[in-house]
Amino acid sequence: MTTTFKKTAPFLTASIIAAGFTLPAYAQSTPSISAEVVMELQNEYTTDADDAAIDGHNNLFFRTEVAPTLQLNENFFVDGVFVWEDIQDREANKSNFFDNEGGFVEEIKLNYENGPWAAWAGKFNPGFGIAWDFGRGIWGEDFAEDYEITEKIGVGAGYTFETEGFGSHTLAANTFFADTTFLSGSTITKRDTLDLDDGGVSNTEDFASYVVSLEGENLAGVENLYYKLGYRHQDEGDKTVGGDNETGYVATLGHVFPIDDRLEVDALVEYANISNFEAGNDDNEYITTSVITRLDEKWNLALSYTARNIDVANGSDTNDHLAQISAGYDFGQGTTFEVGYRNAEEGNQDSDIIGGLIRHTVAF
Repeated sequence: MTTTFKKTAPFLTASIIAAGFTLPAYAQSTPSISAEVVMELQNEYTTDADDAAIDGHNNLFFRTEVAPTLQLNENFFVDGVFVWEDIQDREANKSNFFDNEGGFVEEIKLNYENGPWAAWAGKFNPGFGIAWDFGRGIWGEDFAEDYEITEKIGVGAGYTFETEGFGSHTLAANTFFADTTFLSGSTITKRDTLDLDDGGVSNTEDFASYVVSLEGENLAGVENLYYKLGYRHQDEGDKTVGGDNETGYVATLGHVFPIDDRLEVDALVEYANISNFEAGNDDNEYITTSVITRLDEKWNLALSYTARNIDVANGSDTNDHLAQISAGYDFGQGTTFEVGYRNAEEGNQDSDIIGGLIRHTVAF
């Protein structure tokens, strides 16, 4: 996937792809094939934890995403995302070294673009929020991944419009259902294919679920001030689990601003509120904040904090948090390295982790 984004607007990488957009290289002759490959090697050591099953254990794992694009002509292209990662949870009371890893198809869809209009159909990730995307520290996205919507079958459309003095904006809508095809399975480490009888959120095999979003940059004429608003409705599915249809909304605001010629700051805050989370009885609320300081386009220091409040039906509410600090260096030619510290409280269980991450990106 040949895609170029300005460093001063990193949110576009997540929000445009998640909404169903890609930016193919029209300058190339068609048909043509391009791709982007992101490879990550991550190690985590739990220095202290209330849960004895992970206390003092190590977790070493590999993750990669391959995102090819087949440009058919000036208006049509097919793109996809193939993922290799942990398929199953790590085993308790032992260290993990590349265990339970496997591959699966996360997205594959046909796209149409013509001027400000875009449309897509296939298997994709409807865009709801952006804090779950990587790139804001080693663990900054961990809690926000709870509400990322992935691996749905559906259709969507978007329209981009420019406003004089008030920035560029994109309105997008997706309607979908959970993937119950053979593509919901995996290879090497197996995960079961999803069946309609399994139930679960949006598992309806009809277009009863949807996401609507509005996003933009240079908001109100302020350079590099960006935002995203979203609303989601996911049907409870055909197998009743005692819950109700899931609904929720998200609001994101971010700004990248220079301090001087060498230093810039990238700040983001995202709030998400979801009722009947995953078609159950609980209501989840998230507030994610992060600040990244970049020096000479090489060094970075990232701090992030996420509060997750779960309103448990007929039970005690849970107030979780995740804080992380990490520092990294960009070696150029697509290779970065980060080290950091993570503290989290989940379900009244506290844990401390130190770790490192090597990421390499190749585009062709």
